[in-house]
Amino acid sequence: MNIIDNNVIFNSVDNGIIILDENLNIQAWNRWLEVLTHLKEENIVNQNICELFSYINEKKLKRKIKSVLVTKTPSFYNVNPNKYLIQIPIDSITNTSYTFMQQNVTIVPYDEEKKLVCVFIYDTTILSEANSKLEKLNNDLLEMSHKDPLTHLFNRRYFSTQSKKVQAFSKRNNLDLSLIVLDIDKFKAINDTYGHLIGDEVIIHLSKILAKSVRESDIVSRFGGEEFVVLLQDCNAENTYIVAEKLREEIEHSFVELPDEKILKYTISLGIAQFDEKLDDDNLEHTFARADTALYEAKLNGRNQAILV
Repeated sequence: MNIIDNNVIFNSVDNGIIILDENLNIQAWNRWLEVLTHLKEENIVNQNICELFSYINEKKLKRKIKSVLVTKTPSFYNVNPNKYLIQIPIDSITNTSYTFMQQNVTIVPYDEEKKLVCVFIYDTTILSEANSKLEKLNNDLLEMSHKDPLTHLFNRRYFSTQSKKVQAFSKRNNLDLSLIVLDIDKFKAINDTYGHLIGDEVIIHLSKILAKSVRESDIVSRFGGEEFVVLLQDCNAENTYIVAEKLREEIEHSFVELPDEKILKYTISLGIAQFDEKLDDDNLEHTFARADTALYEAKLNGRNQAILV
């Protein structure tokens, strides 16, 4: 005999309802669950829910049911990491994020004498999908605010914020920190001769070489126009100079393809400085100023060179 007093309500609600005893044996299973799992109540009553669905954490569920029975208070059941209690496949045509129904689960006391609880399962797939899309949109917007739209390198604003964190980390761990400031030689002449679209191609070409030439821990940023800055963590001045020279040589020996099978060769000039707490008054902006001065000196000395200060 079914223990549910009102089968009409039990089987007409638009969510799952399971009656469990303290040993996790199923005492009732409503129509909503029958339709979605293709398991008839008559075939699973008195079966242990964790034996029927082996992916359910038995210790966790038993502990929660015991708590509900002792406190006589409803309780939310955390279904992480799967986001479901009962695995119910969903339509992949209308849903792009999830394979199985996302669920919220609440456990409430049902019959204290018989030590029974009622488990309510709510379908939250649509809400989860919306939240997932919103989170992705927010992440995309955040990335857009950090990235230069032409090169997809970090922009000056991100560099300013992140470099302060890197500086603090380097100080705490007694690590060297160095800067490379660089720009494209005679970039105005490139724009004037070939047009701004080709000028953009040169900037993109340089940005790709910069991105693949440094470590993941380093920060490459486009400061604006043809100027770029590279912040190298755990790297002293001498090693940074080696990196800068390799960059300069690679650019010198590379080219940008133009229409009509022509090519455009260009060069860069670079200034290098290592952060010095005393010399820079504990301010990375002063390190940047020194590296920028070295870049200016490289320009005056004929371009296509790296200068370390």
